[in-house]
Amino acid sequence: MIDFRALETLVWVVTLRSFRAAAEKLNTTQPAISQRIAALEREIGHPLLNRASRNVTPTAMGRRVLDHAERLISARAEMLAELADPSSLRGNLSLGVNETIVHTWLPALMEQLSRRFPGIDLDIDVDISDNLRNRVIAQEIDLALMLGPVVAPELLTCDLCRYPLAFIASTELDFGEAPPDLAAITQYPILTFARNTLPHRAIREVFSRPELPRSRIRASSSLATIVRMTLDGIGVAVIPAAIVTPEIAAGRLVCLDPGEASPQTGARPGLKPLRFS
Repeated sequence: MIDFRALETLVWVVTLRSFRAAAEKLNTTQPAISQRIAALEREIGHPLLNRASRNVTPTAMGRRVLDHAERLISARAEMLAELADPSSLRGNLSLGVNETIVHTWLPALMEQLSRRFPGIDLDIDVDISDNLRNRVIAQEIDLALMLGPVVAPELLTCDLCRYPLAFIASTELDFGEAPPDLAAITQYPILTFARNTLPHRAIREVFSRPELPRSRIRASSSLATIVRMTLDGIGVAVIPAAIVTPEIAAGRLVCLDPGEASPQTGARPGLKPLRFS
C-alpha cells in the first residue's frame, strides 16, 4: 500500500529540487527522505527521480505519480479544512425539548445553531422528560433537553441549568396585604405540570400535608395553557418564574413568596429547583 507520507515527500523533493531542502521542510532527516522515496519507487516499480544532476527532477513516471500525489494532497487539505469549519456540516438533527426550555432559552439556542451550523436542519419535538428519555434511548431522536438527573448508562448527559419553582398569580387575585402562606394559596386551584412528571409529584407532596387545607391541583401538559389560565385568574401556577418574566415585568402576574413558615400551620414549600440536562 502506498504511504501517503511518501507521496507528500515526493512532492516536496520535486518542488524544492533537493533531498536536503525537503528534509528541512518536513522536519526530518535526509536519510529518512531517501528511504521514503526508495520505498515509493519499489511500490510503483519504476524510478521516480533523476538523481544524476545537482537539482533533482522527476522521471516520466515520476511526473505521472506527482500529478496524482498533488491531487491527493489537495483533496486531503480540502477535506481537513471542511471538517474544521462547522458551517460546512450538512444533515438533519432531531432535538427533543422539555417545554420549560421552549419558554426560556430555546429561541436563543435556535438562533446560535442557525448561525454556526447553517447546513443543519432541525426537527424539534416537545414532550415531557420521561418520554424524551425513552425516545433518546430508543434512538428515535438524536438529542434531548430535559429534566434531570438522567440515570441511564446508554446516555451521555451534562448539567445545563436550574430553574427554581415559584408560586405565580394574577395581580387580580386578592390575597390581602400580607404575603400569603401555603394555606392561603390553597383557596385557589394549583396549576402545574402534567401528572407523570417529577415537579407534579413534588408539588402534590407539598400540598398533601395534613396540616394544610385540601388543595385542588390542576395538571396540564401545556405550559402555555398554564400561563393562560394564570393570567385569567383561574388559579395559582407553580412553575419557574423565568417562563413568565415578561408578564411579571408588565405587572400582569406576580411572584408570591410563601417561603416563610406559615404562622398557622408551620408549613414550608420545600420545592427543589428544576434541574435540566
